[in-house]
Amino acid sequence: LRVPDDHATIQAAVDAATPGDLVLVAPGTYGEAVTVETDELTIRGLDRNEVILDGGFTLDNGIRVVGADGVAIENMTARNYTKNGFFWTGVEGYRGSYLTAYRIGDYGLYAFDSTKGLLEHSYASGSPDAGFYIGQCYPCDAVIDDVVSEYNGLGYSGTNSGGDLYIVNSTFRFN
Repeated sequence: LRVPDDHATIQAAVDAATPGDLVLVAPGTYGEAVTVETDELTIRGLDRNEVILDGGFTLDNGIRVVGADGVAIENMTARNYTKNGFFWTGVEGYRGSYLTAYRIGDYGLYAFDSTKGLLEHSYASGSPDAGFYIGQCYPCDAVIDDVVSEYNGLGYSGTNSGGDLYIVNSTFRFN
């Protein structure tokens, strides 16, 4: 499902998707807050630096995955959201790869009450809370690998988390 060729917005493509589909997002700035409730989707930008979700300091989350297992978000940027850049909640199996989140109201990349996850090759900056958060899970069965978190309130937060939770090959500075 191509955005904007097949569907004008990311949300329209996600709403039309079925498990196993790929939502492929062309370069552009998308002023939307996307909610995902379909399992096993991949949402992929064609260019990390040119596929930009912009909340305009009024929208809450860039992409919020609610109870949808196995959703991967790849290769895009979220900025100017009042809550979170990329957010998974209540899921089993998640992945965030090659993501950038900056000037976000709470968390850049945020996995809450979710297990079996991977956040990798990503960057978070300018969040008053944490750039990266994996929490409210035990065991989490999650990995943060090759991320940079800088100029946030906290580089990483993990409230009520543990059990096979690894943070490796990453840089946390100026938080």
